[in-house]
Amino acid sequence: MTKVVKLALISNVTDKDGNKVEYNELNRCLWDLQKETRDLKNAVVRECWEWYGFTNDYYKLNEEYPNERDYLKKAKSDGTIKDYALDGFIYAKYSKKYNLHSGNYSQTLRDACGSFKNNLKEILRGDKSILSYRADQPLDIKKTCIGLEYDKDTNTYYVTLVLLNKNGVKHYNISDFRFKITVKDNSTRTILERCFDGVYGISASKLIWNRKKSQWFLNLCYSFDKVEVKELDKKKILGVNLGVYYPLYASISGEKDRLAISGDEIIEFRKRIEARRTALKKQAAVCGDGRIGHGYKTRMKPLQNVSDKIANFRDTFNHKASKKLIDFAIKNDCGIIQLENLKGVTKNSEGFLKNWSFYDLQSKIENKAKERGIKVVYIEPAYTSLRCSKCGCIHKDNHPTREQFICQECGYRVLHDYNASQNIAVKDIDKIIKAELEKTEPEKKTEEEKPEK
Repeated sequence: MTKVVKLALISNVTDKDGNKVEYNELNRCLWDLQKETRDLKNAVVRECWEWYGFTNDYYKLNEEYPNERDYLKKAKSDGTIKDYALDGFIYAKYSKKYNLHSGNYSQTLRDACGSFKNNLKEILRGDKSILSYRADQPLDIKKTCIGLEYDKDTNTYYVTLVLLNKNGVKHYNISDFRFKITVKDNSTRTILERCFDGVYGISASKLIWNRKKSQWFLNLCYSFDKVEVKELDKKKILGVNLGVYYPLYASISGEKDRLAISGDEIIEFRKRIEARRTALKKQAAVCGDGRIGHGYKTRMKPLQNVSDKIANFRDTFNHKASKKLIDFAIKNDCGIIQLENLKGVTKNSEGFLKNWSFYDLQSKIENKAKERGIKVVYIEPAYTSLRCSKCGCIHKDNHPTREQFICQECGYRVLHDYNASQNIAVKDIDKIIKAELEKTEPEKKTEEEKPEK
């Protein structure tokens, strides 16, 4: 089992002569490496795309695909010719162009090749454009290039990262990058302790620049043996509806027991935040000499702090909600959690909640479910809120208010979120709804074509 912890870093870097490296100089070096990472990834995409085009043309002529090693050859420094697999060929072609450490270079190359292969079908269908990477790429760091240190006297953790190859060390006069780790909670400290003691193993990680905070963060990946989990009923489905009044509402088809997480906490938080934003905007408009004349960013910094509070609140709320859901699923022996596919979708139109990250909530549910051996299935969301979970009637008037569901066919009355979760808890519900719509469509047309009496 592999997980990630996000660590805020404070520079403690010295050069080869033992002198402290200035923050701006450090950033210049790391930003250069980000650009190199971008260039390498885009070069990988070009090479993969060209190879794909060649293999297609080859197949048309020979009715078989070419062997990579028969066609991807490169001269070595001693003059001999070596044949390569595609990723090895790309490695040899570009390795001397960059200052990236060889282990990190290999990690970036493999990730870019993997992303191209994983997205190829969608690219060919026209669902995605060919991958193009931006300049501010995370820096891939191989696990052997990460070293944790602990200072008992100050109770402080440090991390040392090896990021440069020999040419890079010579160019920047920096061999290793040492950072102090900011530990804000006991959970993070426990993870670091276990990594340091060898209970958790460190895996390939990423160094990320946060523009808003002007700070470097390490997404440290750590792994551990998966805990034996209770065997759950693989046929029992927990349906989960994500909404406004109830950000999360879950139930099992045909059962009355349910999990309802109210949105009251979000709404109260929204009121406090909106009041705070209004007050800060007024202050910014009439602020004193302390902030006037120091630029827009300085004057708006208190508002940025509010945005950070919103992000932290969302993360905490989604973490708690997803944990409650997994506990509920285990308690009720549900081996499957069924969710609506809401990637890129917002399910409401109220200002603050419109930007609520349902995708983040679903991601947290998915990660926690995986840890407990629960399968997550995504279904198409169309008509789950308009279909009666009792008789199957789909009608636009079945959902007359935000909270109510009243079936126009059988008169079934229930809370809208519960009805939707009951539908979502049905196996292959999106296929069932599609079949029901196809069945009712001819009946509607026949009804419309009947002559008036």
